[in-house]
Amino acid sequence: MATTIIGPLRWLEEPSRISISQNGEGLRSYYQVTAPRDIGAMCQGRPAEELPRILSILSPSHHIASAKALDNLFGITAPPAAENIRKALSEILTFIHHSKKLLFLLTSPENLPGYGENARRKIPSLPRRTADEIMAGLALFKEAASILGGRYPHPVTAIAGGVSRPVKEVHYLRLREIIKTCLPYALRLRDIFTERVLGSGSHRTTNLFFDPLSSMAFSEAENVVVATDPSGAESARCTPDKIPELLEIICEPWTYLPFVHERAKSWDGPVSPRTEGLFFVGPLARLNRCRPFETPLAEEERQRLVSFLGPPPLFSAIAGYWSMIVELIGSAEEAGNLFSQESLSGADIRVVANGPGRSGLAALEAPEGFVFHRYEVNERGLVEEVTILDAASENNSLRSILTQKAAEEAMAREESWEEAKKSIERSLVPF
Repeated sequence: MATTIIGPLRWLEEPSRISISQNGEGLRSYYQVTAPRDIGAMCQGRPAEELPRILSILSPSHHIASAKALDNLFGITAPPAAENIRKALSEILTFIHHSKKLLFLLTSPENLPGYGENARRKIPSLPRRTADEIMAGLALFKEAASILGGRYPHPVTAIAGGVSRPVKEVHYLRLREIIKTCLPYALRLRDIFTERVLGSGSHRTTNLFFDPLSSMAFSEAENVVVATDPSGAESARCTPDKIPELLEIICEPWTYLPFVHERAKSWDGPVSPRTEGLFFVGPLARLNRCRPFETPLAEEERQRLVSFLGPPPLFSAIAGYWSMIVELIGSAEEAGNLFSQESLSGADIRVVANGPGRSGLAALEAPEGFVFHRYEVNERGLVEEVTILDAASENNSLRSILTQKAAEEAMAREESWEEAKKSIERSLVPF
């Protein structure tokens, strides 16, 4: 049996590669994360209050989710100003996350996954001036994340019961300057995406798609996780305390990253033809809920997406990238109210509790998809058990499916594995 290793893959948070095995029966591709990450061992025995800083290594959004779990553990509610600071940080993290993904797509030196005439022709490299515009915007958003989170990419300000420091007036004024750039930046990215990726506007899709799959998203307004089946119908919903009953974590010997699937449905593996029980999360999963945006420009862009690609649910990498554009515009439109001085200032920024309970949990819809934290502590407040669900594990099955499809199609087209690697990278980045 011949085995080919493709990697390392670029622009993914986890160090990863593709292992492809070939024999007389066909080809089998494995998406492998190559570095272990034992979160339980890192956290066990530590005071619970340390977890927000430790778990921020997963992604900045886990810092906020951890603080919310500590609120639940201590049985306290963060003051309005503290909650608004956390929300403002989440919005900025959305801009950073989506911009980085779109930057990779737009600066790719190879053929972009476009439409019609653009689908297979060589597109000139992104002009240096345009790339500099995107990078300048990213630098501003990272500065805002540092103001709100204390530092970037691993914030430190969210703590049990609130935040550790207020937003000073000089920092608030700087934030207002940065927020004013958000909407022009999002609209500029939309225009670049339209010109370079959508091209002539033909409705013919390329090969960067996957078979219909369930999706999940967390609704903070309802405080529930909503599952959507491949047809777009709601199939399940549960409150955060029921998530461990809904989902199960599965480990495979050939990768360090676990898989997450629906507990009530049997597990046949991520590259099995049977996909029942598998799901994905993230911007496209949120789009597939078919909820209109409350802001006009974002809803206009969502309708434009629907007119090009058809009504949700959608299952393609291009829809994943485009959903980020829609969310960027929506976040920019909502940022004015969230970043007002009245929202980010207040006499109280933290509630101090007497002592923790024995269990605490929280769910959060992060830019990359919903995350879930549950902590079990002893009578001294030391961590005994940690359960973390993150977007990387939740999308692990989809990544495996996409790599299998890309490898099969590259082999059918007799492309080199280097060309297959570039196609795989572009298909995985939105997820």
